[in-house]
Amino acid sequence: MKRRKIVTLIMAMAPALLMTFLFLSGCGENEKERPEPALTSIEVLEEEQQEEQEDNPDYEVKTIEMSKEEQADITERLSSIMKKCSDIYSQVDIDEALNTVLKENEIHRLIDCAAGDGSSVICGSRDDNMRNYERVDEALRKAGQGEKTETDFYTVNKSGVFRYYRLQFEAGSLSVTFASAVYNKSMEPVFQQMEKILAYRWEYTEKGWLIWEKALSRNQEMDMHIFYRILPLGGKCREIAARCITPVSYFGNNLFLTDWNQDNMEGIEFNDLYDSLYYMATGEKIEKEKYAEGIPCEEFEGIVSRYFDMTTEQIRQYGAYNEEEGVYPWIAVNAWNRLPQLQPFPEVVECTENDDGTLSVRVEAVFVEEGTDCSFRHTVILREDENGNYKYLGNKVDWENVYRIPTYKARREF
Repeated sequence: MKRRKIVTLIMAMAPALLMTFLFLSGCGENEKERPEPALTSIEVLEEEQQEEQEDNPDYEVKTIEMSKEEQADITERLSSIMKKCSDIYSQVDIDEALNTVLKENEIHRLIDCAAGDGSSVICGSRDDNMRNYERVDEALRKAGQGEKTETDFYTVNKSGVFRYYRLQFEAGSLSVTFASAVYNKSMEPVFQQMEKILAYRWEYTEKGWLIWEKALSRNQEMDMHIFYRILPLGGKCREIAARCITPVSYFGNNLFLTDWNQDNMEGIEFNDLYDSLYYMATGEKIEKEKYAEGIPCEEFEGIVSRYFDMTTEQIRQYGAYNEEEGVYPWIAVNAWNRLPQLQPFPEVVECTENDDGTLSVRVEAVFVEEGTDCSFRHTVILREDENGNYKYLGNKVDWENVYRIPTYKARREF
């Protein structure tokens, strides 16, 4: 702070000092003798922050040397799990030209197999509960009370990467041993990485999220947070999330970012929301070349009415229908019409059946880059129709943490 005050004082005195210098040097006839321009307050602050980060050891990952015995043990553990799953993995249809991308049901089969011996295993896509979570939960609760303890678990992600984590707690500190491996063409494990680090910080949240930070994050783009949900979510929460919440999320639309109900739907930008509804209805992404001139009215109205109780007149009013062309305006998401910001992901934490037959769905946004399992909350109202489809009836945002809600701007406004 003392340095900043000095710099600010110099900046304030700069004009007077400059005039004195010009007067003494013959009104600046010698160009080489002119003083360098003073830094702005923003430049000074950025320079100080950079120097602070360079001098702060907390920004560096603290690596712990591993013994040969520990390396051999971890190698054996991860290899053993992968060998158990090799028969299932060998049946996966992989397009090598597109790299490995496993379907969710394939990942779930793999984690079920890996957990068969009592190991704790979790899906890397965060769409299913950890198998055999109890042992990890027990160890984390003991660690939270300052006890010396340890636990471990495995993960499998959609890229076919198997990971192993060993967590060791002592006196409130956490050391993490990590290894990752993939199969080669001969279905043998090939290790990619192995390390042991001392975590900068860690916590086990009330909701059941284990969060640790490898080192102090410099900014969101250089994020060091690791997130894993340990406690299970109810089956209804998982179902509703997969069918109605996650496909919409918070990117490129504002369905869950504003308050609305059946009597007040003006705030919803249906033209931007259409991307998500189209994917939910067809299982495919919208072809931007095909709809460059707009969405034909039959398609737009058919899909919107599938998920909302709206008349054709209401859809045309809220969707800015172009009657002359017979289309609804639509613009694909591009770099120039989106706000550059990192996004939280929605997590359904509670489903309540109401007396009128509707379902109240409480959603909490998990923001990895912010290191929080709840950056903001909102409640979505749904109703299941006679065909088993859910329709959106309303959304209510908890505005307590309004500054954490993702910023939204309609594409037509760019």
